[in-house]
Amino acid sequence: MRNKYLILFILVISICFETFSQVNILNAKDPADIGVRDDMQIRQDEDQKLEYGYVDDRDILFSKVIWEVIDLDQRVNFPYLYPIDTMVVGKERRPLIYYLLKGIERGDITKIYDDGKFNNKITYDDFVNKNTDFQGLSYREINRRGRDVIDTQASGSRNFFIMNNEIPLGAQYDSIADLDEYFSVLSFDQQYDETKKDELQAYENTRDTALMDWFQENYGDKYVDTYEFTYDMIDHYKIKGIWYFDKRIAELKYRPLAIAPVARQVLNKKEDAGLSPEERTPPVEMFWIYYPDARNVLKDSYVFSDRNSVVRKSFDELINARRFHTMIYLEENMYEDRKIGEYITDNAFQRLLESERIKEKIRNFEHDMWSW
Repeated sequence: MRNKYLILFILVISICFETFSQVNILNAKDPADIGVRDDMQIRQDEDQKLEYGYVDDRDILFSKVIWEVIDLDQRVNFPYLYPIDTMVVGKERRPLIYYLLKGIERGDITKIYDDGKFNNKITYDDFVNKNTDFQGLSYREINRRGRDVIDTQASGSRNFFIMNNEIPLGAQYDSIADLDEYFSVLSFDQQYDETKKDELQAYENTRDTALMDWFQENYGDKYVDTYEFTYDMIDHYKIKGIWYFDKRIAELKYRPLAIAPVARQVLNKKEDAGLSPEERTPPVEMFWIYYPDARNVLKDSYVFSDRNSVVRKSFDELINARRFHTMIYLEENMYEDRKIGEYITDNAFQRLLESERIKEKIRNFEHDMWSW
């Protein structure tokens, strides 16, 4: 009987210390107050990220770095994907990608890279200005009606349309004395000169941006189509972490090192519309974030619980507790960290078995430590 009351007491205490997924919902006098904590709640809020603590390299008996895929088609991983339409839910419910993008935009997350090896650091401006493999969060193009106008006025030549309408291209190109001659030479010569492809591409990007700005300024959105990044374009996440055996506490532990959202390109959104997932263009890594740098953002980013809406856990808690199902696609190895798909080709089932073999190898190390 005493144990029964003890369990009940612990349960009540744990509920009292839980933060609510919809803060202040019972006391709000206005819908705008839902999710807004008062001063007392803020002072009593003891939610802090659990510090990792210092681990001496001499205490690590074994370690292995692995890269895994968090498949968002699996139900257990749905909390990382949904909601994809934030207009039909409350402002307190957002997917993981929302918090990552907001953290980068605000400057709260600064350690951003274009690969999981942390070789090339990038900035938010690099990401937005399409200087990475992922070509930005928005894409504009001149639609059929706009192309018809160019065909009518300039026989399909965007260069002649630029000159005829005196559309400025900035100081770099406006300083050219004879635009007609420059455009003709630029377009004709550089498309056959491999060394000048980047220069030609930079010019064409500047020209097309100026054209779209001119169309929108003079005609609104009638001649320009705009495509925006949406949360349903996230295909999966990649996560890099390290398993290590700490001999001081005699325990095998896991530490996340980096996370990357993998999404379909916005510039392919038009072509991918109506196609099956297998027919769409392959998704691309948006960026890699050094995970410890994102913890301050993720500790305040809460996940909706499908079982009990009074319970609120942060994304930081879920990731550190490995509350997801993954498949290993790479483990550090002497073969220049080759991926499983590079030595097991055209056989998805065998790749899955290889992933499970690597997991079992790591688990067996801890098990063997206690074998006599």
